[in-house]
Amino acid sequence: MTDVRAVMLDVGRKRFDAAWIARLLESMGELGLNTLQLHLSDAVGLGVELPGFERLAAPGALTPDDVALIRARADACGVRLIPELDTPSHATPLLVGREEFRLRDCSGMVEPDKIDLSNPAARRYIGELWDAVIGLFEPEVVHLGGDEFLAAPWEDDEARRPDRYPVLLDWARAEAGPGATAEDAYALYVTELADHVRRRGCSAWLWNDHVVPADARPLVPVPHDLVVDVWVRWREWTPSVLDYLASGYDVMNSNGDLLYFVLSSDGVPALTGRKSGEDIAATFRRTRFMGLAGERTWIDVAADDPRVLGAKLAVWCDAPDALTPEETWTRLQTWLAPFAASFAEDTDRPAPSGR
Repeated sequence: MTDVRAVMLDVGRKRFDAAWIARLLESMGELGLNTLQLHLSDAVGLGVELPGFERLAAPGALTPDDVALIRARADACGVRLIPELDTPSHATPLLVGREEFRLRDCSGMVEPDKIDLSNPAARRYIGELWDAVIGLFEPEVVHLGGDEFLAAPWEDDEARRPDRYPVLLDWARAEAGPGATAEDAYALYVTELADHVRRRGCSAWLWNDHVVPADARPLVPVPHDLVVDVWVRWREWTPSVLDYLASGYDVMNSNGDLLYFVLSSDGVPALTGRKSGEDIAATFRRTRFMGLAGERTWIDVAADDPRVLGAKLAVWCDAPDALTPEETWTRLQTWLAPFAASFAEDTDRPAPSGR
């Protein structure tokens, strides 16, 4: 898959009905955008009824009939669908009635949104959920999620202590050797899950948060046939897109400082100025990745690098009631057109010189 011109829609936290999504697909088709990623689950909800797991769905979730309509409209508009089931974090709605699968930290405290990766029954259960997703959507590509499971670099020392999750360390060391870390436990989980969806005929994407690059010599590397979806770089010493490319991964550009359309408690996506459609038109190009979060520094990759599969504008609904669906639609239109235009303009821009 190359020349990906994508939009992501958070249906886990906000209810967008099938007609709204069909209208989005039509707009995408008219603009030449060719991929819609449906973020089906997040910490507060599962936005689709999965056959066999209907009890997990949020009120007003998409039904199988809705999904059939969306699939038909996507086909008619020339847009591929990529379903995302976000694990092993943000998994609260998936663990309803499965409390024994929740992760505990070193103090014994339960983390209700995180899966205990060391539990083989928990891993089998997530595989069963993926079977339901794949059966419903029949996709060629899926998104495994994978963000914000381990502590971010900006969190405090207690959150970042290496032994915060003893069960993960014990499992990783039993599987990979005495030097294994929680990052290796994460990679073991991702490897198993990627194998599972691959057997169902799907390739997979993964958020970049916990992908350890080759020069750090991880005991368990994330499989290199996964596409690393690069949305953030928190610190100078954390991996950048250049590290993922040097490690042999294909990448997607989901630049969180330019392409994140976020409904939040602090405000709604801008119409003008910073982080707006105007900003995309003035600043973004398909191979312009985040340099440092919040700093408006960029890392430019050569426009013709085939390992950059494309770019994605993400609609996140952290505060789902911040806008109505219709208000979201109206504001999103001011972002979609300049985002789509950035692909056409990309070939007219000079080759970048680097960071």
